[in-house]
Amino acid sequence: MTAADLAAVIVAGSCLALMVTATVLVMRLRVALGEVARLTDELDTEMAARMAELGERADTIETDLRRVDGLLDQAERVTARADTLSRMTYGAVARPVIRTAAVVKGTSRAARRLRG
Repeated sequence: MTAADLAAVIVAGSCLALMVTATVLVMRLRVALGEVARLTDELDTEMAARMAELGERADTIETDLRRVDGLLDQAERVTARADTLSRMTYGAVARPVIRTAAVVKGTSRAARRLRG
């Protein structure tokens, strides 16, 4: 066996080793890509479920906000009515009470002057 034959055997062995290594790496890569695809499918399924849940929660929140908005509108109307009623009550009660108190005071002064 000559040096050229020995070199050819070494090169062929090295090429064979590289091919085996490349084949093993490609097989592992294929397994890893399959795992990535499976995880992507699981993530897609999970995200779809979460998005549906978020949509339901958003609908619930929107409904609750509409109810709160309606309650605030009613509270504003009640406050306006209470304010109007308060002014009307003051006008209807306070003025006659003040006038009555003034008449009583004036009458008591006149009675005091007449007495003494």
